[in-house]
Amino acid sequence: MIRTPESLSECDSAPAAVAALSSWFCSRQTWLGTIEAVEPIEVPSPYHGLLVHHEHMTTILQTFYGRGVALQVLREHREADLYTRAVLLTLGAAKRVVEFGIARVDLALTSAAVREEILQRRTPLGDILIRYDVLRRIDPKWYFRMDRDSPLLDDGGRGRSAHAYGRVGVISFEGRPAIELIEIVLDADGPDESDADSDRVVRR
Repeated sequence: MIRTPESLSECDSAPAAVAALSSWFCSRQTWLGTIEAVEPIEVPSPYHGLLVHHEHMTTILQTFYGRGVALQVLREHREADLYTRAVLLTLGAAKRVVEFGIARVDLALTSAAVREEILQRRTPLGDILIRYDVLRRIDPKWYFRMDRDSPLLDDGGRGRSAHAYGRVGVISFEGRPAIELIEIVLDADGPDESDADSDRVVRR
């Protein structure tokens, strides 16, 4: 299981959970005032349909936009089997950013094949887990609203709306937390012509 002083099991709120998963690369003081916990019913459409479910975000985003999403790994950190990374999911040749995420993975709970693909940094995590038919259910713990200009979202560019919505969730394997996630939807405006050729995986 994930062994860290700041695991989600020790958190009691959405801000605390985001702090726990982002503190390795973003000082919590810079964004703490920009986040507010919300109930699932308070998440507005279309964010509600994109976030309030137990599926992988890659599947939901691909259905919403009608095309594949590509991965950009912004930063990563590994300590023994505990691997954490901050990523963007993008669409099209223009690399339109639709999601910012942080995943903390206990590699000891994955197969060698899954572990290798994750560390290759080429494919969104959800696509890998679906292809190998493992860790298919995400259990959301909190939903939240965050100021769109939060320092935590600097790499996602500036969106059209004042707020972004996200969730904190856990994927378990045989009752043990294997992956802890922050998933923040940055663009819910639907597809446009610039999203063409989005099935290409972005390597960075």
